[in-house]
Amino acid sequence: MNLQFQIDEQLLKDTHFMYDLDLSRLLLMNDRELPWFILVPRRRGVEEIIRLADEDAALLMEEIREVSRFIDHFAKPHKINVASLGNMVRQLHVHVMGRKQNDRAFPKPIWSVPAEGDISYTAEEVEAWRELVLDWFAP
Repeated sequence: MNLQFQIDEQLLKDTHFMYDLDLSRLLLMNDRELPWFILVPRRRGVEEIIRLADEDAALLMEEIREVSRFIDHFAKPHKINVASLGNMVRQLHVHVMGRKQNDRAFPKPIWSVPAEGDISYTAEEVEAWRELVLDWFAP
């Protein structure tokens, strides 16, 4: 049995790796219409925030706040949404996304309005985000 942390297959399919923070793996959702990041605490088998150790829960909140600051600085959104749903992917993961009044779903949840056409990032766009992430989180 593999005792190491693993990312759910659906998350791997939908995202690009950006950086490992102290607790969480930072992923970029493959949706170039929004600055949309996902934090996945590197703790095996955890599905709920309440199952994290107190220290890990506090660290996750700090990481959510720092990713929110990052999005606010670079994307200047109208609103920053933070969500941990787990309806499709049970593994604990937290969405942090910048919303603008002219995005495809605003003011509805982004999940309620499918994208039209291909919204995938190019390799160059992914690398540009990665460079910003590295400059911000690993100066």
